[in-house]
Amino acid sequence: MSFSNILGQDKTVKRLRALIESRRIPPAMIFHGAPGTGKFLAAAEFAKALNCSHTEHREKPAAPPPPSDDDLFAAAAPAPAAARELPPAKVHTDLSDSCGSCLSCLQAASGAHPDIRIVDTAFQAALLDEAESANLKIDTMRELTRWAQQKPMLSDWKVFIVRDAEALMPAAQNALLKTLEEPPPGTVVILTVSRKTSLLSTILSRCCLVEFGLLPRAAAKTLLEAQGTGPDDAGALAALGGGSLEKSAEAGSFLKRVSALRPGDPARVFKFSSGLPRDSHKAREEVKTLLDLLLAKTRDRWSSAAGPAKARFTTLLRRTLDLRRMADRNVSYMLLLETALLESEKAGIKLEDLIRTD
Repeated sequence: MSFSNILGQDKTVKRLRALIESRRIPPAMIFHGAPGTGKFLAAAEFAKALNCSHTEHREKPAAPPPPSDDDLFAAAAPAPAAARELPPAKVHTDLSDSCGSCLSCLQAASGAHPDIRIVDTAFQAALLDEAESANLKIDTMRELTRWAQQKPMLSDWKVFIVRDAEALMPAAQNALLKTLEEPPPGTVVILTVSRKTSLLSTILSRCCLVEFGLLPRAAAKTLLEAQGTGPDDAGALAALGGGSLEKSAEAGSFLKRVSALRPGDPARVFKFSSGLPRDSHKAREEVKTLLDLLLAKTRDRWSSAAGPAKARFTTLLRRTLDLRRMADRNVSYMLLLETALLESEKAGIKLEDLIRTD
């Protein structure tokens, strides 16, 4: 993996590469943008490239075994020819990217680099020996602060990537402030976040912001195909995702749920809505995605309609916008989705139309 594998973020990648080449690295950075646009992947590659030694790693040849008593009068074995003819180690000349073959890159790729730590809810569960929760706690950030005071073990830089930093509770954010205000030399903290407004203003003011835009449709399609999606399905999901691979994955699950329903079943809307995740946060995000698809489809119908049909779609647009705003509150997301889908069917937009790209 290198920066060349991060598609659809050319401007942002160019900026990150320039930072690495200049070695003028901000001690605190926020990678922000819509879900599924490559923020975490870019953060991991940034850490990898920052610590790259650009020289191919080779295992040292094993030392020959000591001679036994029976070999005291034996002739000395000649040095292996391969050892004498070993070509010089390859040197990577692009200082703004990782080489992928040095010891640091190999350890980073395997997740075993001692100076690169990824902090998320799964890591927290292992650290605190508890079940995984939705929030990052103050104890985890205190541990990060303690690690930041230690010297690097292998490379020049210690890099901490706080994944999905929206999960940071206010107390945890305040615990992180000490490291951001007085970062130890050679320490970089990267927060990846979908909504930077979810972070405290004191955090925002101490970080360098790096924005990730929505992926172009061609880049999203290429990435989906690389994940094993067929070309036709990849094109449809890229269109439905609107520049976010996460939204494309959600759209894929919608396609499967709709295809499992019997055409003409009067209870289709209710059966579809019952498939929402039980986790309230995931259910809310899924409902918001479906309402966004409904808004896009309704705008398309409204733009080409006339007369009574245009008035009908105008009413549906206003109603759906109201429901979309309600989705950010503590409501019954299943009831919200059922209401939106029933009203859209009344206006002439069926459930299948939401996930149709033609």
